[in-house]
Amino acid sequence: MTITALTDLDFYATLIEQPAPSLVVVTAPHCGACHALKQALVPLLPHYAIFELDAVHNGGMVQELEVFHLPALFLYVNGEYHAELKTPPKTSAIKQSIEQALTQPAEEAP
Repeated sequence: MTITALTDLDFYATLIEQPAPSLVVVTAPHCGACHALKQALVPLLPHYAIFELDAVHNGGMVQELEVFHLPALFLYVNGEYHAELKTPPKTSAIKQSIEQALTQPAEEAP
């Protein structure tokens, strides 16, 4: 399993096909913090579908999600926006943030 790339064109179509909670990480190629977050997400791959959206080449979705700082991490459930996760780039912290978000009602999409 790997982190799957998303684009402006396939963003919603891909997420709607996911039966389990999904994570979308918004990154840029030369972003060190983005790389650290992606490495922390890898151990979660057996449990969650994880997608990467390159902010440099997908400005439409970046603008729609109101991303102002990279990296950004979003939780989707059944293809629907659930929450932005603000967490340190550590697997245990990310997992805890996901579990906590899933106990809350979905937020309104940006």
